Amino acid sequence: MICLKEAEKAFEEDEVPVGALLLFKDGTFIKDHNRKQKKGFYSHAEFNVLKKASLKRKDDMRKAVLYVTLEPCIMCIGAIVEARIGGLVYGAQEPKFGGIKFLKDAWKEGRYPHKFPIYEGLLKDDCAEILKKFFATKRK
Repeated sequence: MICLKEAEKAFEEDEVPVGALLLFKDGTFIKDHNRKQKKGFYSHAEFNVLKKASLKRKDDMRKAVLYVTLEPCIMCIGAIVEARIGGLVYGAQEPKFGGIKFLKDAWKEGRYPHKFPIYEGLLKDDCAEILKKFFATKRK
């Protein structure tokens, strides 16, 4: 999976290993990974991909699906909603900072009118393993 390769790049750059890919209906895609250490707190993989897409593509993102190796945080959920993507697929769950519950609660309360399908668990073991490996190196 391309997202996992992006996560591996982040790992090699001593970043939390998260990768993302925005796949458009025509088969083209934009990929990136976490770059927080070099670019700032907002440079999560999802944010980087959405920013690149907004600069490179002028078509409607409601026809694109965002793939991420880790459940997006609340900040990234906000960006994802604003980008009006067509779907979200992620691998590992983020029990501390994951934003999916927040988003689903907001949908139930009618706070975000733009809804899209969310699929969780794609290659979740592989996605979780690279995170475990990364944090094990940090705790030595």
